Amino acid sequence: MTGIVLAGGQSKRLGTAKALLRLGNRTFLELAVSAVRPFCRRVIVVAAAAGGSLPDLEDCTVIADETPGLGPLGGLVTGLAASDDEWHLTIACDLPLVRPELLELIVREASGVEAVVPRSGGRLHPLLAAYARSCLDPARASLEAGRRAMRAMLDLVRMKVIEEARLREVDPELISFTNVNTWDEYQALLRLEQAPAAE
Repeated sequence: MTGIVLAGGQSKRLGTAKALLRLGNRTFLELAVSAVRPFCRRVIVVAAAAGGSLPDLEDCTVIADETPGLGPLGGLVTGLAASDDEWHLTIACDLPLVRPELLELIVREASGVEAVVPRSGGRLHPLLAAYARSCLDPARASLEAGRRAMRAMLDLVRMKVIEEARLREVDPELISFTNVNTWDEYQALLRLEQAPAAE
């Protein structure tokens, strides 16, 4: 399995690159890479431009988005095209609290279908999921049709959904899906991490 870390977002609402935000002594990008690395023989980081201002990452392949500006689906296309593996554990870099137990659950379900996607609160989470290489052509077809949402590609492939009850067995508070899109959300995350643990 190959890891694909999506780090090419423009972060318009935040005003700065999410990949470079820090939690503790590591950037969001470093946290994402370290999360998927135990499950993957190789990690591909899809960035807006190869290298650039990203931190140095050992044993990672950093590649530029094939066509910048197409959102996460465009980044997934770039990552899948650069891989020769069958399965890909995919994570957006703005999910800094992903639990390894949840990733392990996704990896265990990666067979017999083309995509494994968690769902909580009635909402799919396609940026913390697993995709087979066979998703590449449907993803490209969606983009060529002007449909840039991840859901557009998922409608074209055989998908297995991991429902909330199973997700809570390994991540009771569903903290793995905590993402950061605004400065206020980032500040709230920092306060959460600095809060003393309950006795």
